[in-house]
Amino acid sequence: MSCRGRRFLRFLESERGQALVESGLLLATLLGSLAVGGTWLMRTHPELLRALDAQIRGSYFLLSLPFP
Repeated sequence: MSCRGRRFLRFLESERGQALVESGLLLATLLGSLAVGGTWLMRTHPELLRALDAQIRGSYFLLSLPFP
């Protein structure tokens, strides 16, 4: 094993490496659950998404008007 490989394994075994791995796992879990939840929302409640779209488009329209 190369010196770089041993150094990397030592890093993963240290507390900093453990914290990095745990943070990565938490981030992957959060992003995965958001993706699954978003997919479920789009499939089960398309009318809610259309209402949100109308609300956001209306807000952007008001913000883009030429007077303050």
